[in-house]
Amino acid sequence: MRLGHPDAALEPLDLAVLAEPDNATARHLRGQALVSLGKHQAAVAELDVALRLDSGPAVSWQLRGVAHYHLGDFNRAIADCGRALEIDPNDAQSRLTRGQARYKIGDFAAAAQDCTQAIGLMPAAPSGYYWRGLARRDGGQPSPAIADFTAAIRLNPRHTEAYVSRGKAHAAVGNLPAARSDWAMAGQLLHQSH
Repeated sequence: MRLGHPDAALEPLDLAVLAEPDNATARHLRGQALVSLGKHQAAVAELDVALRLDSGPAVSWQLRGVAHYHLGDFNRAIADCGRALEIDPNDAQSRLTRGQARYKIGDFAAAAQDCTQAIGLMPAAPSGYYWRGLARRDGGQPSPAIADFTAAIRLNPRHTEAYVSRGKAHAAVGNLPAARSDWAMAGQLLHQSH
């Protein structure tokens, strides 16, 4: 898992769970591997068991929140990330995931607040700026959103979605030349990726 090979970790974790079905650590690690592999429904089931066995690890709540988010169950994602943050208020990933889920349900002010806190915990990650920009733009604050998208692009110059979103924010404030420029850049990046 630490070497970034969740697929290779899954088989020994399957065996560990078969040998010790009540081993919370093995269940947690198996859930983590399943999240990493994009098997979110299986991850939720595994993390349900892990949390019944040991509800203490914030990362188990955070991982289940991520899985719920990817399954489109945004309210459960918010609840699980909130529980993770009760245990560890400095969990940047829980802050970001909760912010993303709040954005998805249209709670733009709370989403921006979560993303601001995530940025404070991981200032070099473009995702916090990008999602805060979305929340601000769709919450009626296009100018601060432009600054957020610019920060995301500065951290990742190939962030196609940030160019598209910044273009929409530029259009919202009436700066159509800047909007067209951003959309052209997004088109170039998409073309280069294919």
